[in-house]
Amino acid sequence: MRLILTHISIFITLVCLSQTIPNGDFESWETRDHYKLEGWYSPTRNVERTSDAKVGKYALKLVNTYSATSNGSTGYVTSIDYNNKQELNGFAISGEPLSLVFWSKHDLALGDTARAYVVFREKGTYRGKVDFRFSGTTNGQFVKYSVPIEWNGIHTSDTAWINLYSYIKNKVSGDGFVIFDDFHFENIGKRTGDIVNHDFEDWDNIGVDYPSIWRSIDLLVYENYTSFLADQSIYQIKGKDAFRGGTSLLIKNYDNYGSPRSGYCYIGTENNDYYTPSFPFTDTFKYLQGYYKYLPAGDDTARINFRAWQAGSSRSYNNFYFHEPVSEWTFFSMPIVYDPSRYQPDSAALIIWSTSTDSIHGFNSSIYLDNLELVMEPTPLKLSVQENTLAYSVFPNPTKDFLYLDLLYKKKPENFNCWATNTLGQSSKLTTEDNFNSKRIDVSSLSPSVYFLTIQEGNTFSKPIKFIKQ
Repeated sequence: MRLILTHISIFITLVCLSQTIPNGDFESWETRDHYKLEGWYSPTRNVERTSDAKVGKYALKLVNTYSATSNGSTGYVTSIDYNNKQELNGFAISGEPLSLVFWSKHDLALGDTARAYVVFREKGTYRGKVDFRFSGTTNGQFVKYSVPIEWNGIHTSDTAWINLYSYIKNKVSGDGFVIFDDFHFENIGKRTGDIVNHDFEDWDNIGVDYPSIWRSIDLLVYENYTSFLADQSIYQIKGKDAFRGGTSLLIKNYDNYGSPRSGYCYIGTENNDYYTPSFPFTDTFKYLQGYYKYLPAGDDTARINFRAWQAGSSRSYNNFYFHEPVSEWTFFSMPIVYDPSRYQPDSAALIIWSTSTDSIHGFNSSIYLDNLELVMEPTPLKLSVQENTLAYSVFPNPTKDFLYLDLLYKKKPENFNCWATNTLGQSSKLTTEDNFNSKRIDVSSLSPSVYFLTIQEGNTFSKPIKFIKQ
């Protein structure tokens, strides 16, 4: 019995020495569904697939969303992509149609009007049109509309430019919707050939992927605006590119209509969770650790920001920077600076950027992350990855002007860099020079305080070394 209790005690002690960051292994992912109508151009989020259909399983729903501070948002689809007419420039039609026919259910705010607008062309020449507008409500029922085509003499056409709108004015008066189904053309009650996806049955799910319990810039843009990012920034990495063959997180810069922007991801379920308490901090942890790869474009620098609170009061603000390219999975540990003799944080927030400043140098800066956890001391896994195992003797400590690193081996280090991080998490790159079998680091420009020295040699980083600048 004593042996069993001893084993239980050891297990509890080991568990308390670390805390897994919520979904810090990135094995759990979700998709915020968004279905795009196949064969049509629909750039707005207010275009929805609905199972409230008259014919078949699905129908097209266009939504108006009212806003007191803006014009609101609206929905539309069209058979023309004006940015890529080679791919989509109207639908092919045949026969001699006399009318446009479709089913609709709608409930529009007073003052709002929906529209079905079709232009008929033959070999590029205008032949006729339909411009049908409707408003009000159908009281929860589907209504069949048959609208005559206004032909310009000749009743033949090879192409139809189709535009369906939930509005005719830029500003909407209130929330509302219009549903379209079985959109087609007829000649005295006979169908003259169906257009592409006329019954709105075919949809692609192009929704936003994101790690569970986390939020990203992709998800924020989707939920708060009427469209997607111009370029994806958060990726679920699987297979050989992932850590240990599992699933990892990739955050990369994205193309914002020709300008690079930083991707970011943070723990939480609300928009402001990146700077407010969002998950428990259960012990006096001193490090955030994990594994990463960093592939910067030019001089870009990735950044982790970790904050901790006690009863709503800020107790710790820490930044950790990734400067150099690292193409293999590498262990890192980030100091969490606070005074455990005075404070015991109870909650925290975590946000990660693919670049840390507005001076972004490239579209493809990418940081891969996995196995994030809080620990008392850095504890890398015994794996075939680069680990934080550099060995140095640092003196004098405290110091006024210079630190000396006594290398514990004779091989001259390559790609050697040093950073000093203060207790606010602010990091400064330090100047170094060779000094026989040691390195001399200039700390004279630092203000008197406590700092943590991080050393990079090649793709390997040291454990943070505490020193005092007098």
